[in-house]
Amino acid sequence: MGRSLDRATTLRLGRTVSAQAYGQIVTVVVQIALVPLLLHAWGPGTYGAWLLLSAVPFYLTFSDFGFTYVAKNAMVMAVSAGQRDAATRVFHSIFALLCVAAPLLLGLSALIIIAVDVPDVLGADAVTPTTARGTVLLLVVNVLLYQFFLLVCAGIRSENRPASEAIWAASARLLEGVAVATAAVAGGGLVAAAAAMVGARLLALLGAYRWLRRLSGWLRLGVRAADRETLEGLWRPAIAYMLLPLGQALLIQAPVLVVGGALGAVGTVTFAISRTITRMGMAAINMINNSVTAEYAALAGSGDHQRAGRLLRVQAGVTLCIILVYAVTVLVAAPVVLPLLTHGAVAAAYPFLLLLVGSVAAEMIWSSLFTPIAAVNRHGTATVIFLIVAAATVAIAGPLTERFGLNGTAAALLLAHAAMIPITLLAGNYRAR
Repeated sequence: MGRSLDRATTLRLGRTVSAQAYGQIVTVVVQIALVPLLLHAWGPGTYGAWLLLSAVPFYLTFSDFGFTYVAKNAMVMAVSAGQRDAATRVFHSIFALLCVAAPLLLGLSALIIIAVDVPDVLGADAVTPTTARGTVLLLVVNVLLYQFFLLVCAGIRSENRPASEAIWAASARLLEGVAVATAAVAGGGLVAAAAAMVGARLLALLGAYRWLRRLSGWLRLGVRAADRETLEGLWRPAIAYMLLPLGQALLIQAPVLVVGGALGAVGTVTFAISRTITRMGMAAINMINNSVTAEYAALAGSGDHQRAGRLLRVQAGVTLCIILVYAVTVLVAAPVVLPLLTHGAVAAAYPFLLLLVGSVAAEMIWSSLFTPIAAVNRHGTATVIFLIVAAATVAIAGPLTERFGLNGTAAALLLAHAAMIPITLLAGNYRAR
């Protein structure tokens, strides 16, 4: 990177990539370490109930509802342009929105949780209805606290400190994992574990906000500068950004159901395990994309299009190198790894494996092209088209799978991700760069 970017940018990106790597390590370690600890403390039945009750809330803590993401971008651009008043308006407007929405969502969630038989609906019959309701309600509280935590992270990023933001996010996740493990090992049940998560998230929120106040004395939580016009300018890109995980969920979950219906259990296992192996390369691309997002926003705010162009070229070069290494590694290792992981039940199949690798490579390319667009909140058109493409892919995946087997499923995914490459090129107007 040093040949194309200035030293300060290179060092900042290096710190951010390191922080993103720390986040990946924390996520993997927490997920792996909690399994034996919770199984030992609770037993299979109660642990299974925890997995069922926490599935949706746990997923929501890895995402946001769109507003905090676009707020991060807007605040970075405003601060880089020397407009701290504009950044404060965004910060206060989103805080005001959360202060109104969070109690409403909590109340609605409580009514639903009380009205339904939670263990029966979620299949968590190993725990009592009271335990299930208390656990889910506390997990909902944790999700809502997470939205405020993301807003504080937006404040940290506003000074173009994405590495600090990533470290706080990962450390908060680590603290939650430690809290859950401690509660379980100490003899607590599901409610105690969920309460420990809430306590850990609240502690992380207060710690991050205190750190933000020391970093940026001009920025504090409040509603004084909140205004309707600012929210109206944010809601369209926020809603548009929410379409991205929806489209991704369609392309990740729906093919499993399609394969299961057309090819049965054996085909489902082969598809799921092969796709898990082939998608491992996305972690590296996501680290790079997350690391450069704030940089693109800062350069857009300062109007430095020349440096943004250089950053894009560097990102493209790194992405292509990662894709090359990824493709060669998977194609060489898969024939050995798949049988080892499945005790010979799943073997590398061709051209199915080649099509899967091609689809992931295409996803790596278009997600990298999408990053500079999303960083400046100009992603609306691309995400709408992506959702349409994802829905169309699910529609054609069924007939293709019935006729061509797993090759048809993989071909449908390849077509979807390949189609997004020209779409993101046009959305980003990259020809002008």
